[in-house]
Amino acid sequence: MTPLGFAVIGSGFQGRIHAENVAASTRADLIACIDVDGARAEALAADTGAAWASASVDDVWADPAIDAVVIATTTHTHHDLALQAAAHGRHMLLEKPMAVSVDECREIEAGAEAAGVIVVLGYKFRFTAAARAAKEAVPDPRILVAHTLYDPAPPGAGGWVNDRTLSGGRLVSSLVHAVDMLRFLSGAEVVRVFAEGGLVAEPSLGEPDTTVATLLFDNGAIAAIIHGTAAASGLVSTWSFQAARSGINATIHDHGRRLSLHRPGAEPAHTLVVDPSTDPFRAGTMPLLEGLVAAIAGEAAEVPGSRDGMLSLLVSRCVEEAMTTGQPVMVPSV
Repeated sequence: MTPLGFAVIGSGFQGRIHAENVAASTRADLIACIDVDGARAEALAADTGAAWASASVDDVWADPAIDAVVIATTTHTHHDLALQAAAHGRHMLLEKPMAVSVDECREIEAGAEAAGVIVVLGYKFRFTAAARAAKEAVPDPRILVAHTLYDPAPPGAGGWVNDRTLSGGRLVSSLVHAVDMLRFLSGAEVVRVFAEGGLVAEPSLGEPDTTVATLLFDNGAIAAIIHGTAAASGLVSTWSFQAARSGINATIHDHGRRLSLHRPGAEPAHTLVVDPSTDPFRAGTMPLLEGLVAAIAGEAAEVPGSRDGMLSLLVSRCVEEAMTTGQPVMVPSV
């Protein structure tokens, strides 16, 4: 097939990763880099070989060579940009969280469906070799664990993430990743949550940054999440997940780059996947792009869509509610 034309909207840290992936793909052509900081967009375009750069997203909609966009901007802009992309018939890879609110997610989903465009959410951890192997090794886990503790950001770094109006909240902006992975590994939907938490590591936030939550799935599986910015372990990797049932435990660790299987009486744990050479921030991002391209081409592609983005945000908001009320929260049906 003729390579699909792409524009990357947002030329920051994650936008650069996506732009480099598009530039490296044989099925995609990086046409434009966009950023409100025009100089940053021009620098990324020069580094990746994009045809042009701009500070205005309107230039994307005016270019008929662009078939799809990557939206890697601050969360509060996702709703407007996604609706614009749909209105102009552009498919999209939309970074997580999908939007600031569940209502905004609904509007994005409805707009994309009306326009007949494909939306893929940036849940990259699903596409790591370790996650795929874990799901194959334990296809019906009864107990799941997400351990996603990481270091506080240095002063001044990623300041927009700490502004609830821009990111939707520091806790939720990253918690959606953990929720999506548990949904993926379980193959089920969350029906009830309970959580405790609060402001542990970054007092300047003025809102919770840490939670310990329990999730009940509609197939009876249960999960625990330990999530926040207190400090990384150094022993247990920053992003680690376990999927277990009687007789087997699959542990994803090393920021999603390794999978180890443990069976009682078979020590030590057998390491099935080892991918330490991959930058953990890039892990899974190229398969995410390839999945979008395949879906646009009408090929079979298992990709996280707008419903996944909506549900992961909804469950994360329910965790916030449970932390506030001190009561279990039933997850509303969407």
